Amino acid sequence: MEGSTLSSTNHATEYEPCGKKLFLPFMIRMIAACARDRVMGAGGTLPWKIKKDWDYFLETTRDGALVMGRRCYEDFTGYAGTRPLVVLSRDPQTTFRHAQKASSLRDGLNVAEKMAENIWICGGAEIYQEAMPIARELYLTQIDAHYEGDVRFPPWEPYFTREISRQETIADGHKISFLILGK
Repeated sequence: MEGSTLSSTNHATEYEPCGKKLFLPFMIRMIAACARDRVMGAGGTLPWKIKKDWDYFLETTRDGALVMGRRCYEDFTGYAGTRPLVVLSRDPQTTFRHAQKASSLRDGLNVAEKMAENIWICGGAEIYQEAMPIARELYLTQIDAHYEGDVRFPPWEPYFTREISRQETIADGHKISFLILGK
């Protein structure tokens, strides 16, 4: 990770975006994976099961606090007790096992700041879109394959214009590129 500073609309309705610029002193990164056409979700889960991608996600975010929407959390529940976690949801009745809850990205970042030095935004699509102006780096796995899906990763190019590193490999018969992008 040379050069890194690391020491569907269904997803979009789960919390209230703050709509204001945030000025925060801690390190915020985003981590995501997408296939061709920016597909990243299908029916509330990843449309692929690529061990190398999942292992990369778990290892990269190991020492950080994760901020994610409810549907991403539901796909992550088996790992929820392994690291600090904040789930965004507007539903005041909802609780999340092994996770703190926040109703907005701003509140979620404030909670996560107390949990770890590094904060990882982990989805869904609207949360990624809202976090792009404030995240310092994007760890993006690009999978050179076609998958059907109902959620796409938002355009990152206007925000992350500098390639810090790139590692390419083959996994499950597909070319995989692990990118670290900066501003």
